[in-house]
Amino acid sequence: MTEWIGTALTIAVAFGILALLAKLGAEVDIQHVAEGVAATPRAAVGLSLLFSAISYVALIGYDAFGIRTVTDKPVPLRTIALGSFTSYAIGHTLGFPLVTAGAVRWRIYGRAGLSMPDVGRLTAVAGLNLWLGMASVIGLSALLQPSALTALDRLPANVNKGLGALLLIALLGFLAWTGRGGRAIGRSWARIPLPSGPHLLIQIGLGVIDVGAAAAALWILLPSGVHIGFPAFAAVFSCAIILALVSHAPAGLGAFEAAVLLALPNVPASDLISAVLIWRLTYTLIPFGLAVALLIVDELRHPGTKLARAARRMGRLVLPFVPAALAALTFLGGLVLLTSGALPNDYSRIRGLRHLIPLPFTEVSHLVASTVGVFLLVLSRGLLRRLTSAWTLAVVLIGAGMVLSLVKGFDWEEALILGAVLTLLATYRSAFYRKAGIFAEPLEPRWLIAIAFVIACTIWLGFAVFQDVDYSHQLWWQFDWHDDASRFLRASLATVIVGAALSLYAMLHRSPAQRRTPPLHFEILAPALAQASRADAQLALLDDKRVLMHEAGDAFLMYAVRGKSWIVMGDPVGPTDRAPDLMWRFLEEVDRHAGWPVFYQVSPAHLPLYLDGGLSLIKLGEEARVDLSAFTTEGRAGRDWRSAVNRAKRDDLQFAIIPANEVPAHLSELKKVSDAWLAERGSREKGFSIGYWSESYLSRFDIAVVRRGGVILAFANIWYGQPGGEMTVDLMRHLPDCSGVMDLLFVNLMQEGKARGYRWFNLGMAPLSGLSHHRLAPSWHKVAAFVARNGERFYGFRGLRAYKEKFGPVWEPRYMACPGGWALPQILLDVTSLISGSASKAIIRGARR
Repeated sequence: MTEWIGTALTIAVAFGILALLAKLGAEVDIQHVAEGVAATPRAAVGLSLLFSAISYVALIGYDAFGIRTVTDKPVPLRTIALGSFTSYAIGHTLGFPLVTAGAVRWRIYGRAGLSMPDVGRLTAVAGLNLWLGMASVIGLSALLQPSALTALDRLPANVNKGLGALLLIALLGFLAWTGRGGRAIGRSWARIPLPSGPHLLIQIGLGVIDVGAAAAALWILLPSGVHIGFPAFAAVFSCAIILALVSHAPAGLGAFEAAVLLALPNVPASDLISAVLIWRLTYTLIPFGLAVALLIVDELRHPGTKLARAARRMGRLVLPFVPAALAALTFLGGLVLLTSGALPNDYSRIRGLRHLIPLPFTEVSHLVASTVGVFLLVLSRGLLRRLTSAWTLAVVLIGAGMVLSLVKGFDWEEALILGAVLTLLATYRSAFYRKAGIFAEPLEPRWLIAIAFVIACTIWLGFAVFQDVDYSHQLWWQFDWHDDASRFLRASLATVIVGAALSLYAMLHRSPAQRRTPPLHFEILAPALAQASRADAQLALLDDKRVLMHEAGDAFLMYAVRGKSWIVMGDPVGPTDRAPDLMWRFLEEVDRHAGWPVFYQVSPAHLPLYLDGGLSLIKLGEEARVDLSAFTTEGRAGRDWRSAVNRAKRDDLQFAIIPANEVPAHLSELKKVSDAWLAERGSREKGFSIGYWSESYLSRFDIAVVRRGGVILAFANIWYGQPGGEMTVDLMRHLPDCSGVMDLLFVNLMQEGKARGYRWFNLGMAPLSGLSHHRLAPSWHKVAAFVARNGERFYGFRGLRAYKEKFGPVWEPRYMACPGGWALPQILLDVTSLISGSASKAIIRGARR
């Protein structure tokens, strides 16, 4: 029954306020209200904001003393300030402060360790402070200026004065009752402790400051013709606040205005509504917007909140598009600066600016601002490529552009646009992580055309604007506050020169980041090489590669950089479970440098890994592996190999293996064989996927040799894989006109490998073999098959496969995993040029990136 009565009373009060407001607002002229708002002095608005800030600082004191009253738990002052300001600002705007402000308090103070009953008691104590403050203000005002309330409560001045005195006596009695301490209201968990006398006196003082400052924020906005003292207005304001609270309307909307209009009947309603509207802005809406922003920031600071999780998901969704958007905005910023340089200044702003800044500063700022605009056009391309260097320069130049916009003509609109772009750049700093130089790649024609088009359009715009100005050579040297045409001519010349210089430099200059790589010691690679499933992992010991080690130290991948292609040789070396981590780390590194990831000669075992990395696959050929368990020189199956061995014996050829520790003593003789082999073919050393002559490299391996009369005719360094795995050779060289030596070398090595317990002997890859010839085969298969058919005399694709085929190997495909599309031709050129060339060039290329 009580609830129904309360609801009915609330509805009745609401309808009564609406009726009163309709009656009082009948004379309100909306246009006059708008004019009154526009005519309000800016100083008065500033003072209103200041008094509003004082009121909210006093409200922070409510919570600070309230927490000390209801709990012993320590709460940082920063948390108290956040919880108090946001709860009151939101409660004042949305209404129902027990619900809205209490919910905000619980969200913030709950994280600080307060329980829900603690927050409830704190809300009650803070509310008590507010009521005590309003009671104090009303009592003092009624006692000092009782006639001010007559228009509101329709009571005689003496009655109001008596009521004010009774109210102050009641406050003194309450203060005396709580002076002994230990007083409380309620029972059990709902028991609310009251502050003791001295603390209560401080809180009453905070209440008076709060209500007084809030009243002053409106009083200062009243029309100049309103003659009401501040104490009297403070009482009217407090009564209006009480009526607003009773109405339960959001922010007391309507009820507060009705009370003010009723209390000041002699003031034009339109003027009062104008003042109240501005007060709503300074005391309610601006703090509300700031409170919402602070709450959002606080939610984002805690990673476990729903908002933070949603923001992270949205960030991951938006982040890929951020560089393109910010590049476009930076381009727009450059366009704004160039356009501004082509237009005349606003003389109303120049009149004020000339008293603050000397003319030379303005002239230089105008010239530099246009130059900065050209730089921003160029930097937008670097932002599109996510370059850290472009981000740094863009932040510096946009910041400079903001200052220059103000100095050259107080163009605050430009400064705001550039400031917005600068804010977004600072917010999304993490999107720009690549380390390549701004001019690491030449400017594409589309960028050159875009930059030239923008500069040409701004120059055309300037000539169109200043078409009535008679051109003369003297214009170039005229310096005056009103010589906009002269400034335009000088700025246009500077933009053309700077734009042409930057474009020419970007077209001709390439500055890929270079860094010497310290040589890797064998001991660092040894743990991973000991677990390598493939013998060609020994290629890591060549000096033409860089190595990305796994943090565990037992796995790595080897790569080199050629142009934009970051080329990995083979699959990751080491335990299989390390491969995904190595691949993703490598992809991240390549992405930071805006490169193309390429995995060369990879096996079918890791193809899902490369596909997961978003790479395309093209087949390079097939690799031949001889099963040593089935290889024999006995019986019918080994007849050909027995013949090769017997023929070698008749030719007085002897096979031997030189241990690695004895190789240095034979290097001079081996070098003669190598040089003769290269001279016969008219070729030079290759690298990366195959060994080249290097004494330090060859000295690490056993060397298989074929001799005649003690003279070495042929040699090959031996790669041993894991025991029971595979064995192969790398660098194979022989003297001219030594037929049969390679057969003898391979047969003896296979016998040696079988004797040592190896399962496989790797004969290496036959390029462009095993490709599909079906009409529906991929385009790459058709192109590669055409090359294989018509390039036999240059490389011998078929002859190489036929030679390896006679050993009866098992063929296994080999692939290249890389980005597809238009990048593929350049990647193939990069891989080819990396493998070919002299050893010295390969070393230099591998040591740089």
